[in-house]
Amino acid sequence: MDAPVVIAALLPHAPIIIPAVAGPRAAEVAATTAAGAEVGRAVAGAVPDAVVITAPHGHRHPTELTLYTAGQLAGDLGRFGAPEVAVALPGAPKLARAALEAATGIAVRPYSGSALEYSTVVPLSFLTQAGWRGPTLVVALPYPGKVDPAALGEAVARAATRLGLTLAVIASGDMSHRLTRDAPAGFDPEGARFDGAVTALLRRGDLPALRLLDPSLCARAGEDCLDSLLFAAGALGARVQAPRLLSYEGPFGVGYGVAILAREGGGPPATASLSELARAAIHAYVVEGKIYTPTVELPAAWQERAPVFVTLHTHDGELRGCIGSLEPTTANIATETVDRAIAAATADPRFPPVRADEIDSLEVEVSRLSPLSEIASLADLDPMHYGVVVEAEGRRGVLLPAIPGIDDAPQQVAIARRKAGIRPTTPVRLYRFTVEAEASPGRGR
Repeated sequence: MDAPVVIAALLPHAPIIIPAVAGPRAAEVAATTAAGAEVGRAVAGAVPDAVVITAPHGHRHPTELTLYTAGQLAGDLGRFGAPEVAVALPGAPKLARAALEAATGIAVRPYSGSALEYSTVVPLSFLTQAGWRGPTLVVALPYPGKVDPAALGEAVARAATRLGLTLAVIASGDMSHRLTRDAPAGFDPEGARFDGAVTALLRRGDLPALRLLDPSLCARAGEDCLDSLLFAAGALGARVQAPRLLSYEGPFGVGYGVAILAREGGGPPATASLSELARAAIHAYVVEGKIYTPTVELPAAWQERAPVFVTLHTHDGELRGCIGSLEPTTANIATETVDRAIAAATADPRFPPVRADEIDSLEVEVSRLSPLSEIASLADLDPMHYGVVVEAEGRRGVLLPAIPGIDDAPQQVAIARRKAGIRPTTPVRLYRFTVEAEASPGRGR
């Protein structure tokens, strides 16, 4: 095995990026939360044999790296008011022991404790929500500048290769804690400069250049992501493949960056079509059991956030599945399309899951929705140009525009009512929206 790391990512660990902790302020970090969920799905979809995660605030030694050797790991966010956000995973003691043996000449020690704190619970919660339940190795970092974390990353990769294991590496860390005058660590204008430098390197995938950052800049930034990124760089070696910076924001004076540092597998289809991206996502999930993750730079139009519907038709025009949402739920249109495509193929309750032998023959349509606009009456509807949302008593019925056989607004609204289980006489609120749709015909159509 030449390349044990199948995916590597940067995830923030501030508890406030978890909605249960953020409460009413969750919207201020929505992009970070959505990008974290995307990383979780990508890691689970890569199906590694083990996850290795750094812990900037774990059971750390001032001058030595620490490897957790416990057979079980557990922790929650109870001290932040969200005990329901909990992680319980098997440890990776065999990998830890092999890494200790491989780490000759490195200041590293074993630790038998099993408690996880927030710098691991927060990132791991994104993984467990996506289905990760496998062995997990925690690497606690010492104080900055005391040990070369990249050297231990290389040792862990060597140990995994010797054991025949594939790895997902999670660099846990927040960027500058000094972006604003009300930031938790005070304000320093160099904080924004540090974050700009790091995000530029992440976009290029130039992890080795992180070593060249001015130490005084890093110190003034008040960061705790650099050593985690260097550990990941060591584990990856020269294998930085098609990196993607998924999001960056600093709403509370702390910089939160989310990135996929490297990922095995293909990028988006060469056609740069959302409908073909949707087909690729269905194929990866149905045939390979994986969540499709693009690994090349996304087109600018795909990096926006917008709600998406994915509709599937058979070769003779029969509906085969349709799932979507009225608000965006992921970091960008590409991941929105992947999520909705998988759901349309496997989770539409009206149909059995799509079979592998059907995928190529399906027509796949992706519809990007505009924001909803409330309307006063049916006179403001045109079923050929506008979709409709009918809302009452906590229920919503949705119908896309230009559906064959739906010729007028009363018919359109009546069908939307039935879909939501809203009685014909119940007062409703009406909304309209437009769509930008593109379709990919199946083989034989």
